[in-house]
Amino acid sequence: MEATAAEAAEYFGRLDANWPRLAMATLTLGMIGTLWFFVAFGFVLRRAEGDPPWRSTVAILSGALLAAYGLIGSSTEAASVHGGKITPDVADYAFAFGSVGFANAWIAIASFSLSSGWVILSTRILERWMGWWLVATGVGLVASRFVWTSELWTLPYLLFWLWVLVLSVRLLRRPSLPDLSQS
Repeated sequence: MEATAAEAAEYFGRLDANWPRLAMATLTLGMIGTLWFFVAFGFVLRRAEGDPPWRSTVAILSGALLAAYGLIGSSTEAASVHGGKITPDVADYAFAFGSVGFANAWIAIASFSLSSGWVILSTRILERWMGWWLVATGVGLVASRFVWTSELWTLPYLLFWLWVLVLSVRLLRRPSLPDLSQS
Protein backbone atom coordinates (compact mmCIF):
# COMPACT_ATOMS: atom_id res chain seq x y z
CA MET A 1 0.00 0.00 0.00
CA GLU A 2 3.02 2.23 -0.45
CA ALA A 3 4.40 3.49 -3.73
CA THR A 4 6.64 6.25 -4.98
CA ALA A 5 5.17 8.94 -7.22
CA ALA A 6 6.78 7.32 -10.26
CA GLU A 7 5.44 3.87 -9.32
CA ALA A 8 1.96 5.32 -8.84
CA ALA A 9 2.09 7.03 -12.24
CA GLU A 10 3.21 3.77 -13.86
CA TYR A 11 0.40 1.90 -12.06
CA PHE A 12 -2.28 4.29 -13.32
CA GLY A 13 -0.74 4.21 -16.80
CA ARG A 14 -1.27 0.44 -16.89
CA LEU A 15 -4.95 0.94 -15.92
CA ASP A 16 -5.55 2.91 -19.14
CA ALA A 17 -7.25 -0.06 -20.80
CA ASN A 18 -10.75 -1.44 -21.12
CA TRP A 19 -10.51 -4.42 -18.76
CA PRO A 20 -9.56 -2.40 -15.64
CA ARG A 21 -12.48 -0.06 -16.30
CA LEU A 22 -14.81 -3.03 -16.69
CA ALA A 23 -13.43 -4.49 -13.45
CA MET A 24 -14.03 -1.18 -11.64
CA ALA A 25 -17.59 -0.97 -13.01
CA THR A 26 -18.19 -4.53 -11.79
CA LEU A 27 -16.81 -3.59 -8.39
CA THR A 28 -19.26 -0.70 -8.26
CA LEU A 29 -22.15 -3.08 -8.93
CA GLY A 30 -20.73 -5.38 -6.26
CA MET A 31 -20.87 -2.54 -3.74
CA ILE A 32 -24.62 -2.22 -4.35
CA GLY A 33 -24.97 -5.97 -3.71
CA THR A 34 -22.87 -5.55 -0.58
CA LEU A 35 -25.18 -2.78 0.60
CA TRP A 36 -28.20 -5.04 0.10
CA PHE A 37 -26.48 -7.78 2.12
CA PHE A 38 -25.61 -5.49 5.03
CA VAL A 39 -29.09 -3.96 5.22
CA ALA A 40 -30.89 -7.30 4.93
CA PHE A 41 -28.68 -8.95 7.55
CA GLY A 42 -29.08 -5.92 9.79
CA PHE A 43 -32.84 -6.41 9.71
CA VAL A 44 -32.38 -10.07 10.66
CA LEU A 45 -30.25 -8.93 13.58
CA ARG A 46 -32.80 -6.25 14.49
CA ARG A 47 -35.52 -8.90 14.78
CA ALA A 48 -33.33 -10.90 17.13
CA GLU A 49 -32.06 -7.93 19.14
CA GLY A 50 -35.39 -6.40 20.08
CA ASP A 51 -35.81 -2.85 21.35
CA PRO A 52 -33.82 -0.66 21.36
CA PRO A 53 -32.08 -2.05 18.26
CA TRP A 54 -28.92 0.03 18.51
CA ARG A 55 -26.35 -2.70 17.75
CA SER A 56 -28.17 -3.86 14.61
CA THR A 57 -28.58 -0.23 13.55
CA VAL A 58 -24.83 0.30 13.98
CA ALA A 59 -24.27 -2.82 11.84
CA ILE A 60 -26.50 -1.48 9.06
CA LEU A 61 -24.89 1.95 9.11
CA SER A 62 -21.38 0.46 9.17
CA GLY A 63 -22.22 -1.65 6.13
CA ALA A 64 -23.62 1.44 4.43
CA LEU A 65 -20.35 3.28 5.12
CA LEU A 66 -18.39 0.49 3.46
CA ALA A 67 -20.65 0.57 0.41
CA ALA A 68 -20.43 4.37 0.31
CA TYR A 69 -16.64 4.18 0.29
CA GLY A 70 -16.81 1.71 -2.59
CA LEU A 71 -19.13 3.97 -4.54
CA ILE A 72 -17.70 7.38 -3.71
CA GLY A 73 -14.01 6.70 -3.00
CA SER A 74 -13.13 6.45 -6.67
CA SER A 75 -9.70 8.10 -6.76
CA THR A 76 -8.17 5.05 -8.45
CA GLU A 77 -10.80 5.00 -11.16
CA ALA A 78 -10.57 8.75 -11.67
CA ALA A 79 -6.79 8.61 -11.98
CA SER A 80 -6.95 5.69 -14.41
CA VAL A 81 -9.05 7.78 -16.81
CA HIS A 82 -5.93 9.81 -17.58
CA GLY A 83 -3.73 6.73 -17.95
CA GLY A 84 -0.19 7.48 -19.03
CA LYS A 85 -0.85 11.24 -19.09
CA ILE A 86 -1.18 11.54 -15.30
CA THR A 87 1.61 13.45 -13.60
CA PRO A 88 3.58 11.65 -10.89
CA ASP A 89 2.41 14.11 -8.20
CA VAL A 90 -1.27 13.63 -9.03
CA ALA A 91 -0.76 9.87 -9.29
CA ASP A 92 0.96 9.85 -5.90
CA TYR A 93 -1.95 11.74 -4.35
CA ALA A 94 -4.59 9.50 -5.96
CA PHE A 95 -2.73 6.37 -4.85
CA ALA A 96 -2.34 7.60 -1.26
CA PHE A 97 -5.96 8.78 -1.15
CA GLY A 98 -7.16 5.35 -2.29
CA SER A 99 -4.87 3.50 0.12
CA VAL A 100 -5.91 5.53 3.17
CA GLY A 101 -9.58 5.25 2.18
CA PHE A 102 -9.25 1.48 1.86
CA ALA A 103 -7.60 1.27 5.28
CA ASN A 104 -10.39 3.42 6.77
CA ALA A 105 -12.96 1.08 5.21
CA TRP A 106 -11.56 -1.65 7.48
CA ILE A 107 -12.96 0.29 10.44
CA ALA A 108 -16.43 0.21 8.89
CA ILE A 109 -16.06 -3.57 8.46
CA ALA A 110 -14.75 -3.86 12.02
CA SER A 111 -17.72 -1.88 13.35
CA PHE A 112 -20.12 -4.14 11.44
CA SER A 113 -18.27 -7.23 12.70
CA LEU A 114 -18.21 -6.19 16.34
CA SER A 115 -21.83 -5.02 16.52
CA SER A 116 -23.14 -8.03 14.57
CA GLY A 117 -20.99 -10.47 16.54
CA TRP A 118 -22.29 -8.97 19.77
CA VAL A 119 -25.91 -9.44 18.67
CA ILE A 120 -25.23 -13.01 17.53
CA LEU A 121 -23.54 -13.89 20.82
CA SER A 122 -26.17 -12.26 23.02
CA THR A 123 -29.24 -13.56 21.15
CA ARG A 124 -27.96 -16.84 19.67
CA ILE A 125 -29.69 -16.02 16.38
CA LEU A 126 -26.84 -17.95 14.73
CA GLU A 127 -24.28 -20.42 15.96
CA ARG A 128 -21.99 -18.96 18.62
CA TRP A 129 -18.85 -19.68 16.59
CA MET A 130 -20.17 -17.33 13.89
CA GLY A 131 -20.43 -14.56 16.47
CA TRP A 132 -16.94 -15.17 17.84
CA TRP A 133 -15.58 -15.30 14.28
CA LEU A 134 -16.96 -11.80 13.71
CA VAL A 135 -15.65 -10.44 16.99
CA ALA A 136 -12.15 -11.77 16.27
CA THR A 137 -12.29 -10.34 12.76
CA GLY A 138 -13.42 -6.94 14.06
CA VAL A 139 -10.63 -6.78 16.63
CA GLY A 140 -8.11 -7.85 13.98
CA LEU A 141 -9.26 -5.15 11.56
CA VAL A 142 -9.07 -2.42 14.22
CA ALA A 143 -5.54 -3.53 15.12
CA SER A 144 -4.61 -3.68 11.43
CA ARG A 145 -5.62 -0.06 10.92
CA PHE A 146 -2.79 1.01 13.23
CA VAL A 147 -0.22 -0.84 11.10
CA TRP A 148 -2.00 -0.35 7.79
CA THR A 149 1.14 -0.21 5.65
CA SER A 150 2.05 -3.80 6.58
CA GLU A 151 0.39 -6.88 5.16
CA LEU A 152 -1.15 -7.82 8.54
CA TRP A 153 -4.55 -6.52 7.40
CA THR A 154 -4.90 -9.35 4.90
CA LEU A 155 -5.84 -12.08 7.40
CA PRO A 156 -8.75 -10.36 9.19
CA TYR A 157 -9.95 -8.79 5.93
CA LEU A 158 -10.08 -12.14 4.14
CA LEU A 159 -11.57 -13.81 7.22
CA PHE A 160 -14.43 -11.28 7.12
CA TRP A 161 -15.28 -11.98 3.48
CA LEU A 162 -14.98 -15.72 4.14
CA TRP A 163 -17.50 -15.25 6.99
CA VAL A 164 -19.87 -13.49 4.58
CA LEU A 165 -19.55 -16.43 2.19
CA VAL A 166 -20.07 -19.01 4.97
CA LEU A 167 -23.10 -17.11 6.29
CA SER A 168 -24.60 -16.85 2.82
CA VAL A 169 -24.21 -20.60 2.22
CA ARG A 170 -25.57 -21.31 5.71
CA LEU A 171 -28.66 -19.16 5.09
CA LEU A 172 -29.25 -20.70 1.67
CA ARG A 173 -28.99 -24.25 3.01
CA ARG A 174 -30.85 -23.63 6.28
CA PRO A 175 -32.79 -20.37 6.04
CA SER A 176 -34.75 -20.92 9.23
CA LEU A 177 -33.51 -19.04 12.27
CA PRO A 178 -34.61 -19.49 15.87
CA ASP A 179 -37.91 -17.86 16.78
CA LEU A 180 -36.89 -15.30 19.37
CA SER A 181 -40.31 -13.69 19.79
CA GLN A 182 -40.91 -15.66 23.02
CA SER A 183 -37.64 -14.44 24.57
